Amino acid sequence: MNVNELKGQTAHLINLNNINLIMGRNGAGKSRFLRDIEAMISQSNHLFSVRYVSPERAGTFKRDGNVLTAMSNDPSWLRQTRAVNQANNFKAASAMLFREAETLYLRRLASTPEIRMDRTRNFETDRLSKVNQLLTNISLEMGNADFEFRSLADGQTISPDAISSGESEAVALASEILYFFDTIDPTKFNVLLLDEPDVHLHPDLQARLGKLIIAMLDEFNNHADSIAICLSTHSSPLVCSLADSQYVSIGTKNFAVDTVELKPTSAELRKIAPFFGHPLSLSLSEDAALILEGEDDERVWQQAARTSQGRIKVFPVLAGSVDQQGELESFCVDLLGTLYDNPIAFSLRDGDGVIDQPLQHRPPIRRYRLQCYAIENVLLSDPCLAVMGTTWEGFIAAATKWVEENPEHPDKISIHELAGSDDRLRHKKIKKIRQLVCAVLGCKKPWEVVVGQAIGALMNEDIANSNMLVFFLGAEMVSDIIFRNAE
Repeated sequence: MNVNELKGQTAHLINLNNINLIMGRNGAGKSRFLRDIEAMISQSNHLFSVRYVSPERAGTFKRDGNVLTAMSNDPSWLRQTRAVNQANNFKAASAMLFREAETLYLRRLASTPEIRMDRTRNFETDRLSKVNQLLTNISLEMGNADFEFRSLADGQTISPDAISSGESEAVALASEILYFFDTIDPTKFNVLLLDEPDVHLHPDLQARLGKLIIAMLDEFNNHADSIAICLSTHSSPLVCSLADSQYVSIGTKNFAVDTVELKPTSAELRKIAPFFGHPLSLSLSEDAALILEGEDDERVWQQAARTSQGRIKVFPVLAGSVDQQGELESFCVDLLGTLYDNPIAFSLRDGDGVIDQPLQHRPPIRRYRLQCYAIENVLLSDPCLAVMGTTWEGFIAAATKWVEENPEHPDKISIHELAGSDDRLRHKKIKKIRQLVCAVLGCKKPWEVVVGQAIGALMNEDIANSNMLVFFLGAEMVSDIIFRNAE
């Protein structure tokens, strides 16, 4: 049973995938959106099997007789108690569901020969191990009468109310996810609505939770057409842990807009994922994404950041082409505001011979065009020549001598043209001879290192003074990116 969209009374989720990420700022209405969908499709229980996991999940992961009685007496009790932002006794119910998941798994094991005959598979390897992959200091073990927590340090049993809130949260969420998969009804469309599952989890745990979901989808891929997991989240580690999966699509929920159109996570998210995937380090270093057109630019800016010893706070993101750069810009325009307060990112394109046509900014993306053909043209600016121990006049002399000594070299004409140029071929393509320029001057450094070192050595006063490197890069870009945090 393949379903392409989910509709609530007002909410509308379009282009479903197996995992559907719903991003949006606080107050955008993500929780209400998911509950609206849950309330509507739960009425069609002959078509759908739906579970909603609320964002504030209280209680202790310990079976509670009162909860068991309530769940047994009223099949709708669990749904009704969780159709809110804050669910009391959530984790106690999760403990009940985990026990049920064990029973369901064992029944499946008994009725599925290919699992039963595989001696490496059992409840501990297929289920408990997945829960324990989320834990670092404790483990969940099968006790004599019930599951119990044990310290990895000394093997002592720990009471459920003594473990950390993050550990309790991780176990409860894992239990909910495992129970969902072990209760899949192949005759219905099965929907799991996870409302901010990242709450109270360390970023590393958030990423591991994403891997758990993917692992379960891999196990149940024969039912892929009847499974949809919808997550509302602010978590960049969770998003990025899912980024490479074929199962994942992403959409943005905005305030007062009740239609979310999902798009598959394609090259855009995979390219930007390393930046989003390290929010703690980035919040400390204040790095900003810098979308670049090619690998050459990436190496230059990596060197510039190193040379500046932390003054240049950028995280180079490789696009690969002008078209991909535009796609990445559009992707970040939609996504950045859902992850960060006061977001900012940059995009730098080659000049490609275009003169005096600045790019329009697309907040929060600030866009720039090099004021030369490409980043290698910067190599001929005075500061870069100084890194190689010479001047423009020194290059002309060295180039003239080199041409005389290498009359048969295939790039002789290009070097001769460059030495005779009155603007250092600023707006022409010199890619073919960029490393040769270094060789002519007897410089053993790669050209990207030369350019990166010159950029990294720029000072704030260079913007006001006559500096050819600033002219080639573009004064606005230098001011905004290199000296973004200068006082």
